[in-house]
Amino acid sequence: MSKKFYAHSVEGKQVDKWHTLDEHLKGTAELASAFAAEFGCSEWGRLAGLWHDMGKYASFVCII
Repeated sequence: MSKKFYAHSVEGKQVDKWHTLDEHLKGTAELASAFAAEFGCSEWGRLAGLWHDMGKYASFVCII
């Protein structure tokens, strides 16, 4: 069974309604890339978006 990691959990909502870390990082990367493109650094923005919450990939936030 693979582990699932979450960027955001919502008290009172079922786990399947929580925002997965994978979705969150990809979405943030797209936004950061678009913002950074304004000054010619879209790839740096994309990388920053992908890495900004990487610390959440830890066993204490994991639900199996």
